[in-house]
Amino acid sequence: MRKIHLRNVLASIVATSVLASVACSKDKAPTPAPVTPASATASAAPAAGGLKGSAAGGGAGGEAAGGPTAAGDVVLKSHELPAATKPLADFTPKASGFKFQNYGNVPGVTNLTATEVRRMFGDQVCAAMDGDKCILTPAAEQWVQASNKSMGGGHCEGFAALALLIERGQIDPKLFGANSVAELELKGNEKLQREIAYWFVTQGVPPMAQAEDKTLTPSQVVEKIKESLHGNETYTLGIYAPGYKMGHATTPYAVVDKGNDVVWIMHYDNNYPGEEKQIEVNMKANTWSYTTAADPAASEHAYKGDADTKTLTIAPTTVRTSKLICHFCGSIDEASAADNGAKGSVATTPDFREIEYDGNADILITDEAGKRLGYVGEKLINEIPGAFFSAEKSGAEMDEPIYYVPAGRKLKVSIDGSSLKKASESDLYLFGKGYTLDVEGIELAPGQKDEVEFSADFSKVTYTTKKAETPTLVIGVNTSKGDFEFEVKVTGETAGQTVELGIDPTKGTFAVKVHGAAGAKPELAVTLTKIDKSGEQVFKHKGVALAADQSAVFDYANWKGNGTKLHTSLLDGKGAVASEVDEADED
Repeated sequence: MRKIHLRNVLASIVATSVLASVACSKDKAPTPAPVTPASATASAAPAAGGLKGSAAGGGAGGEAAGGPTAAGDVVLKSHELPAATKPLADFTPKASGFKFQNYGNVPGVTNLTATEVRRMFGDQVCAAMDGDKCILTPAAEQWVQASNKSMGGGHCEGFAALALLIERGQIDPKLFGANSVAELELKGNEKLQREIAYWFVTQGVPPMAQAEDKTLTPSQVVEKIKESLHGNETYTLGIYAPGYKMGHATTPYAVVDKGNDVVWIMHYDNNYPGEEKQIEVNMKANTWSYTTAADPAASEHAYKGDADTKTLTIAPTTVRTSKLICHFCGSIDEASAADNGAKGSVATTPDFREIEYDGNADILITDEAGKRLGYVGEKLINEIPGAFFSAEKSGAEMDEPIYYVPAGRKLKVSIDGSSLKKASESDLYLFGKGYTLDVEGIELAPGQKDEVEFSADFSKVTYTTKKAETPTLVIGVNTSKGDFEFEVKVTGETAGQTVELGIDPTKGTFAVKVHGAAGAKPELAVTLTKIDKSGEQVFKHKGVALAADQSAVFDYANWKGNGTKLHTSLLDGKGAVASEVDEADED
């Protein structure tokens, strides 16, 4: 798996976490046509590519080809859509569903580009403009990269939502080259590929991330769907295994009474193009069951639930098509209202952090009061006031939800490999207002437990491991003086380590401190990327040697740009300056 940073010249690294969004199935090797269907059981999928290098954007196709693809032409300029003009009652899978099957991140398919992110959130995601193209902020870069990666398991929510929007007359299929959904081709149709990815991502964006109703019993879901057949509200349907794992999204379009308290929810299952499929609900017993596979030729999985599991859910279209909130937008050194007004936001930035994990271990988030959010054993718990999760619709048994925690609290995230049977690579993201952290390439062994601690604001991050692996840490910040990304790789440690990263926007400094075993001589590889009105500039240094408990402090705010030196101070364990040097760039 591979990941690209703000410039194509940066080194390849292990792919990023899941997002914000959700996936449905594992991708297979591609075939010429049609686009390869996804498999029934998802696992870690190849990276879908990020938006690296000015206005570049990418999906699996760009990544597989060795680099990102350019941002695409504008198809729709606004996120908000006109009111529906057609009823849902005329929907049928054959006439209203796509003729191709749900797919993962396969070569030749593009996901989000900078164009879609700007459409969703406005100019506030742009650090600078290159003509009419948006150069994304570091936070937006990382968020899109995580979103694109998450589609490696499938695009089911995108299929389910877009089919509804076209059926009800809110989006014209002619924009993508045909008179109806059923006539649309996926192969070579980048506009359609990007549109499916766009609506896929909306499910993990506030307020849509909170709108999926996970409180209903099966019989209540049936009643809601009945109301939607001739009403203004429509829904995508979510089905999950216990604990909100192995999820899938479909489009409900009818309810059929089969007698003896049994009804069928008829739905368009994008894993089975053109077929009529049904979820059986016993209204008296309040139970439901359905069997599906991402590939009809593969093994199927039986889903079922009752009034207590709350594993049959609905997500409202009206929330999805209303204004969405960019929770990672803004500046770390400016007031929210002033910053949003300057950059043209479409909604008020909420005061919470988003945490995403991509891997086969479990994570548990603990706040400063000892309240927890995440998995304890097989149970998903939420004790943190104001926190919530967005369940991930994916075929993977180990998929974590996307977690949202109110800002202003110290947080500890435990990455627990107790359930692992073999070593596994994973990645962790945190998104906050104007900043992001990405922990890449965590080499987790069975039984290993790593920890990441976040200060109450953006200013300090601490990563601790007892193993020899040294993940790459990437911090991106948006500031009034420009937007910066810091990438740090620590080597030279073999017996575990704690890495502290600190940012002081007032002084314009970025600090790295490594606590290791006695006698250890850690070395830093550092990349600084700056984006402002003059464009994007990069500084790289491959070897900053540190003594035990020594800190390296980089004077990023005073760096003059490409071809100039970066002032660095080395501090001893007591914070006194041990030496100073102007480091030269090393390509």
